[in-house]
Amino acid sequence: MIRDSFVIGNFQQLVLTVTNNKSQHYLRYGYGQRSLQIMESHNKLIQVIEKSGGDRLNPYEITDINILLNAFYLNIIGAIDNLAWALQHEFNVINGANEDNKKKHHIGLFSTKFQDALKRSQPEMVSRLSEYNDWFFRLKKFRDPAAHRIPLYCVSGVIRGEHNNEYNEAQKHLLNQDYLKNRDGYMEAQYALGQVGVFESIFVCYSESFNKIIYPLSRTVEQDYNPFWNVSDIVHEGFKSGI
Repeated sequence: MIRDSFVIGNFQQLVLTVTNNKSQHYLRYGYGQRSLQIMESHNKLIQVIEKSGGDRLNPYEITDINILLNAFYLNIIGAIDNLAWALQHEFNVINGANEDNKKKHHIGLFSTKFQDALKRSQPEMVSRLSEYNDWFFRLKKFRDPAAHRIPLYCVSGVIRGEHNNEYNEAQKHLLNQDYLKNRDGYMEAQYALGQVGVFESIFVCYSESFNKIIYPLSRTVEQDYNPFWNVSDIVHEGFKSGI
């Protein structure tokens, strides 16, 4: 397993050696900033996972978690794109491609055309990257809804079977309250209903066909975090060998 801070340090040194100004910007202000946000999001999400099975979270806590979750996935995809553009500007992988012409659509670390072009000068890098092709395209299933459709979200709590009676009683109590006559009583009953159940470290993602899919939050740690740093390290080694 490659250490996140070790990879970040390597890229900070790499920025000083690349010759193209745009490549420097993609590495320093794109990948550099995103990688720090990814690392911090990961650290905070680990703390969230450890709360599983405990008290339900309040609306402010769950909003913070959902911001972290969506930022985690958007930044991983964004950082990978930044690496591809840094390679393009430093080595002209696809001849003449830039942000202003149609060839820009071929710039992507896991794009077939980009990898085919990169293979001519960096066959070792492409061979190593190909091991993560499946991971990357699974990853996009989370990034695409986060960016374009319904965001990924954790729920504040889960009602298990053993909570059904408590939930029904709390709901009945709330329905018997009259907000106009007793605002405090109504708010207290609403709060009590919201506290039934426990927090589970899961998140919801909607598929393209609008099916709701529930995933364990630990997926972000076990399946997506470490591969990102492995891919980053592969690109770093490719940069070093090509400069």
